[in-house]
Amino acid sequence: MSTSGVAVNPDVQSTFMRLSEGRKDFRYIIFKIEEREVVVEAAIPQEELGVSGDDYEDCSKAAFEKFVSDLRSKTDGFTDCRYAVFDFKFTTSRVGAGVSKMDKIVFIQLCPDGAPIKKKMVYASSASAIKASLGTGRILQFQVSDESELSHKELLSKGSPISSHTPIYSPHQQLLVASGVKVDASCKNAYDSLHNKHQHSYIIFRISDDDTSIIVEKAGEKNAPYSEFLEDIRKAVSGGKECRYAAVDVEVTVQRQGAEGASKLSKIVFIQYCPDEAPVRRRMLYASSVRALKAALGLESLMQVQASDLSDLDEKVIKSELMAHQRT
Repeated sequence: MSTSGVAVNPDVQSTFMRLSEGRKDFRYIIFKIEEREVVVEAAIPQEELGVSGDDYEDCSKAAFEKFVSDLRSKTDGFTDCRYAVFDFKFTTSRVGAGVSKMDKIVFIQLCPDGAPIKKKMVYASSASAIKASLGTGRILQFQVSDESELSHKELLSKGSPISSHTPIYSPHQQLLVASGVKVDASCKNAYDSLHNKHQHSYIIFRISDDDTSIIVEKAGEKNAPYSEFLEDIRKAVSGGKECRYAAVDVEVTVQRQGAEGASKLSKIVFIQYCPDEAPVRRRMLYASSVRALKAALGLESLMQVQASDLSDLDEKVIKSELMAHQRT
């Protein structure tokens, strides 16, 4: 399961194997996230493309155009997100080796600029799960935010000159492949003080000004009210122009079955706050870097909240979600 809570249906891997191994039943596969799960939306065999001629001679141009047309239709004119894999056949000329026929599988993560930001964040933070399922370490990886980046010329120029171990992507989309942002040791130290020693009521994390590391911005005083955390994170995002991560110690009152009276329960909630007004590149940088922070802090078992508006962080909303999380 991904850090976003999205699981990968077993059919995803088994269908992919039918494209990548043996007789290669399919020419391309399109995947989508549906009800918190990555599923196969379409698996198209070569014969359904209606393409005549030699794929190697035209370097998959006709087949790729059919694939792009299908993506356009399924995303309502590139206004929705998808994952996809395409079997790319082409010829290449190498010094001293002449002309060679080659096959490479391309993994595409499509997050168009026009798609809803929440959906783009879910697809970005769930990509690692489907990549792990497919084993994409040895296939080409292509990040796409605009239809122009799916032209055959673009694919051919990036696919044919490089080795099958090298991912490909548009220059302005590099941060989406792997942000490269590291987690400063102070983050783990501060979190341990919150989680194990209860010395803080909350911690706010941010990505440094040079976009190279995640650092601690503020550690709230012990027993500070939730309202103080809300005010601090509101100031931190500069009127919605910035993003932040946070870990907050939230106390709820629960009635345990068989127990007399109610009892208080304290749980830590992890928050990824990317306001709708923040620049797209900033939101995507935070979305693609969150996995590193969660791994460093060991947050997989915590309740996690993705917020795009301050109302999503209302104390009553968070406590209600935490109570629901405790019952699941």
